[in-house]
Amino acid sequence: MRCCNRDMLVGFGFCAIVASAAALRAAEPVQLTRDGRLKFAMTVSSNGREIVYCELANPALYRLMKLNLQDRTSQPLHPKAETSEFDPVFAADGKTYAFLKTIGVLQAAIVIHDDMGNKLGQVAPAGGFSGLRSPAIVPDRSRVLYSFGEGGRQQLFSAKFDGSDRQTLADTPGINNWPAFSPDGRTLVFGSSRDADFEIYRMNADGSVPQRLTNSPGQDIRPKFSPDGKRIIFTSHRDGNAEIYVMQADGSHPQRVTHSPERDDYADWLPDGEHLVIVREHDGWHDLFSVSLPPQ
Repeated sequence: MRCCNRDMLVGFGFCAIVASAAALRAAEPVQLTRDGRLKFAMTVSSNGREIVYCELANPALYRLMKLNLQDRTSQPLHPKAETSEFDPVFAADGKTYAFLKTIGVLQAAIVIHDDMGNKLGQVAPAGGFSGLRSPAIVPDRSRVLYSFGEGGRQQLFSAKFDGSDRQTLADTPGINNWPAFSPDGRTLVFGSSRDADFEIYRMNADGSVPQRLTNSPGQDIRPKFSPDGKRIIFTSHRDGNAEIYVMQADGSHPQRVTHSPERDDYADWLPDGEHLVIVREHDGWHDLFSVSLPPQ
């Protein structure tokens, strides 16, 4: 980073450590972790002070780690966890989070906690080999969404925190995955292979009026709304490897954000709406980086 110490954080809530807004816009990617371990499925808290991500602790255990953005220290989110945990997501208020927890052989449940570590609910998997994926919490914290495969398709469902009152939101051929809410809770974006190739779609929160937003020869996956709801970031393989893109909420004006010979993936917004945190592969290692968005 040219304008200030490279170890300083670029992001919301820490403007005292940056020189100016212009410096933020010109900033180079900032490396936030340096252990190089395999990482994926990352989420940023609404106050921009911490990141929860999944890390391969050993060949038999994936664990959730919490990165404090002020001092750059990481520690296990659940130190006593004995089974793998992954796919973390914060609710809009930052005080509630959900994640997947393995509870049997090839079985994963969604667990919902508050920020004090109290368990608020659990959505159990079905019998047999069964796994829920990609939880998303409704902004008013009334329900949790998830992707689940049954009947030869992978569909999107919503349920109460105890798993009751399950409702189908997307039931199409192929795979529907990675749901994410707009800040006002009225709209969802997600990835779908219903048209043979993964593309980004949006629809009303009740599953009505689905609209295709992207049309590229490579996979477009893992979309997320910006804090103001006006833009969407996503991972795209349209240029040969995984890179981060941003577009307007209606799918217009797609722009490439990252340029790396290796994989850039699992992006989430910092609360200022101008910077992202991503998982970057570099020389075979995997670390978290913050990156600036291109000018609109």
